[in-house]
Amino acid sequence: MNGTSSNSSSSSSDNNNKYYGNSWYFDELKRLPKEIRNIMAGGFAGMIAKSVVAPFDRIKILYQVSSAEFQIMNLPKIAKRIVKEEGLSALWKGHTATLIRVFPYSGIQFMVFDRCKTFVLREQEHMWGLSPLESLCAGMTAGAVSCLATYPLDLTRAQLAVLKMKKGGSSHNVGFGGALHRNYLDRGVKGLFRGITPTLMGILPYSGIAFSFNEQAKRKVSERRDLTTIERMQCGALSGLFAQTLTYPLEVTRRRMQTIGIVATSGKNAAVDVVGKAHNRPPSMSVIIKELYQEQGIRGFYKGVSLNWFKGPIAFSISFTCFDIIQSFLETDAERRFRLHRRTTTV
Repeated sequence: MNGTSSNSSSSSSDNNNKYYGNSWYFDELKRLPKEIRNIMAGGFAGMIAKSVVAPFDRIKILYQVSSAEFQIMNLPKIAKRIVKEEGLSALWKGHTATLIRVFPYSGIQFMVFDRCKTFVLREQEHMWGLSPLESLCAGMTAGAVSCLATYPLDLTRAQLAVLKMKKGGSSHNVGFGGALHRNYLDRGVKGLFRGITPTLMGILPYSGIAFSFNEQAKRKVSERRDLTTIERMQCGALSGLFAQTLTYPLEVTRRRMQTIGIVATSGKNAAVDVVGKAHNRPPSMSVIIKELYQEQGIRGFYKGVSLNWFKGPIAFSISFTCFDIIQSFLETDAERRFRLHRRTTTV
């Protein structure tokens, strides 16, 4: 009888060990500093979102840097042509570079925003969340820091995305490391930051508006309860739609500056070709804006924006939602108790 009981107990213990065997791994993750956990959560959230919308990004960049007219209804036809000429993988061309960039970019961005939020709330213990102005400033700070830290990776990704490769490979089959190295050899450190001015001008309001809108929307809904996954996605989608529409002209200008000399445009300026030789000095931001306006008028600054209205909300809803879920999963018991206590005492 005792033997049976012992065997039963041993079997139960084995089952428990099998079920909880990996819990130590997550316990170890929770022991990491909160900043590291937020970088991990933000990095993985960004990678998931970018992987979903990568084909839309490839098509958008190709149109942003050319003078061809874009229509959202032609999207299936464009994708089909790319697959026919370059293969299915071409829809994710430059995606490795995207993932290399987006993990630190998204991770740093979410970490800095959360750090700013924690700092402000610690100083104002009576508040449940950030005010619109506070969340705007925190979002702008997060965007600026993450942009400066990862900009050379973004530059290389954009250049790889517009390089055309036929099936079977060609002389334009340049790797991420090769493109990054070529930029540095041709222009030094300045070559790694070509287009940084319009990027910062765009990322400050872009990141500020996106984080502020998302923060205020979530705050309104979650004053007395946790948000559902659908509600989180809706908040993220609306914040992305609003932010991208307001800052889109600067994104078009940025892509032109990053890729000029790599793809043919109707402009007269030439620049550094990551697969060839260095050409004339890259044109300034003002020259790019002037040429774009002369070529296509105001509409040129919004080329592909309809595609952003489609893919932007998808990317933002996935990114913000995945971050919240992963962050909550890695949250310590003490952090969870503090968050719930603040909610109940400040409502």
